[in-house]
Amino acid sequence: SKKNWMTDAKKENTCLIYPIILMSFKQMTDWIHSYARNIKEKTEDLKRERQLAEDLLHQMLPKSVAKQLRKCQKVEAENYDQVTIFFSDIVGFTSIAASCTPLQVVEMLNNLYVCFDSRIESYDVYKVSPNLEIKAN
Repeated sequence: SKKNWMTDAKKENTCLIYPIILMSFKQMTDWIHSYARNIKEKTEDLKRERQLAEDLLHQMLPKSVAKQLRKCQKVEAENYDQVTIFFSDIVGFTSIAASCTPLQVVEMLNNLYVCFDSRIESYDVYKVSPNLEIKAN
C-alpha cells in the first residue's frame, strides 16, 4: 500500500540522515575543540611574550616610568642639573679569571656587584643594567 511505502521511505531516509547528522556534529565538535586548544596555546604564548616585555621594560627604565607606560600615561621627560655616570672595569680580569675556577670567578663578580649595589642604595640613583638579556625566539 501507498501508506506503508511512505513509512518505509521515511525510515530509509531517517537511516541515511542520522549518520550524516552525527558525523557532521562530531566534525564540528572536533573543530571547536581544536579551535579552543589553539586559542589556549596562543593565550599562553601571549602571556609569555607580555612577561618578557614587562621584564625588559623594568630592566631598561625606572619603575615609575615603566608604571606610567603600562597605564598608557604620558611620561614627562625629567631634567637634572647634574648627573654622574659611573663606568667600571676590572683591570687584569682576563688573567685573574684564568687563574681561578669558574665558580671562584662567579663568586668574585657576585661579591663585587653586591658591594656596588650596597653603595648605590645609599644614594638617589638609577642603576642601568649593562647586560640586558633579550631573547629571540
